[in-house]
Amino acid sequence: MDATNSVPHAISHRQLITLLQAAVPDASMVECGGEEDRSDELEELLRSYGLVSERLLQALQQRNGALAKGRSPRQLMAIGALQAHVAMALQALTASQN
Repeated sequence: MDATNSVPHAISHRQLITLLQAAVPDASMVECGGEEDRSDELEELLRSYGLVSERLLQALQQRNGALAKGRSPRQLMAIGALQAHVAMALQALTASQN
């Protein structure tokens, strides 16, 4: 590839493999020490989020009748939507960990 036409219109699988084998590893990809710390922090945040979400769902289910008193239908729909989204987020979290 020359400088005037740096992006080819097509490339064969063989050419792609040759380019991949000749590529120099990216230094930022090799150095992942800081990445592990961020991963540990993320795992801890996800675990905490799961615990808090479960407690929130339990509280919403226990106080279902009390939440309805003095609230407009729009507010009740908002609380129901919140409950549904937290439940879906917990399902997604569980699926990501399995």
